[in-house]
Parts: sequence; C-alpha cells; structure tokens
Amino acid sequence: MTLAERLLPELEQQLENTRKVLSEVPDGRNDFAPHEKSMQLTRLAGHTAELVGFACLHLTLPSINMGTPEDPRKILRMQLKADLVAEFEAMAARLVETLKATNDATFDESFTLLKQGNVVLQTTRYSAYRTLFLDHMIHHRAQLGVYLRLLGEKVPATFGPTADSK
Repeated sequence: MTLAERLLPELEQQLENTRKVLSEVPDGRNDFAPHEKSMQLTRLAGHTAELVGFACLHLTLPSINMGTPEDPRKILRMQLKADLVAEFEAMAARLVETLKATNDATFDESFTLLKQGNVVLQTTRYSAYRTLFLDHMIHHRAQLGVYLRLLGEKVPATFGPTADSK
C-alpha cells in the first residue's frame, strides 16, 4: 500500500467528524465568542472548514507565503451554515482526490510556510499534512465543540459519545 492509501481512511473519518460538527453550528450566532481573546464563531467555523483546502496546497505547492498577494489560501468566514458546509464539501472532495494522487516520494519533499517572506516552518509535505492540516483541524473542531456546548447546541460524537449522543 502507498502512504496515501494508508492515510485515506483516517482522512475520510476526520472529514466525517468535522462535517458533523460544522453541521451543528447555528446560524445567527456568528459574533459569539466565549472570551474576549477567543475567535468569533464566524471565524472559528470558517477556519476549521478552510483547513481542508489548505491541505491540498501542502501536498501540491512547495511553499505558501501568507499575508501576501500571492497567498493561495481561501480564507472563509461563516455567514450561513449551509454555504460553509457546501464550501467544506467541495474542498474535502478535492483533498481526497489530491491525496489519492500523491505518491510516496512527494510526501518526503520539502514544504515551507512563510508569513510575508519570513519562514515560519520548514518541514516535509507529510509533516505539513499531519500538523498544519490534520492535527490543526482536529484542534479547532474540538474548540467548536466547546462553542456548541456554550451555545446550548448539540455536540456530536467524534471520538466517542457525547452527552447529546447517549
């Protein structure tokens, strides 16, 4: 099996878990933030969804220079849940196809993340996929779960049952 073939089931499971959480984000509460230092719901939900698109870039581009006119990332802010979930679904389908097309040698290639020309991280594409995308998405998905609980919304099961799924 190729590395991509081994990673695909995990990706599909994490996409499904993220899909469940994004589907519970309520419309009309975009300005909600549990603390002054916390992201607003509109940005947190958008960021969680947009990371799927960033993963395609990690696997296909040698670098991303954030905060420049050449920055290829699509930055999302949730306005309506249906639109955000549709964007997520489109990016998720592209990521699955991109992962399937990624050969083992590509995972060993260098990837550099820059911010306005300054190196933030230089690693392999595999590591960028795991940390900048997968771990990062799981982290923000968990934050969304806390926001959902504080808003009185259903928190879907991702790594086992929640109080709402028993």
